[in-house]
Amino acid sequence: MSAAVPDRIQQIFDERVTDFAQAAQRHFKTNDLVVVLDFREDPAQLEAVDRQELVAADELSLDLKLKLSRPASELQEVHGSPEQSFWFIVIFDDEDAECGAVSAAMLAQGDEG
Repeated sequence: MSAAVPDRIQQIFDERVTDFAQAAQRHFKTNDLVVVLDFREDPAQLEAVDRQELVAADELSLDLKLKLSRPASELQEVHGSPEQSFWFIVIFDDEDAECGAVSAAMLAQGDEG
């Protein structure tokens, strides 16, 4: 996986997340999405949000707005196929959150090591 993806996200990122993201991309007819996994919910919930709507939200920190300012698909040189790239935010039950651009291609790379 890319060094830019925080370790806590790498430990959680799996096929369930990519399958959810791909289904959301088909449903919303866009690949410019943010997938959010919220561990404050019981059970933990996956949600897909339009990236531009999320960036416009007042509740979002400036750091996160800057990070999400570009679609994950623009990071194609890092992640391969832009259709399978998306931002992934994990909100942990301690209120801490991590964010990184991920891609389904990263799952195969993780299996090689």
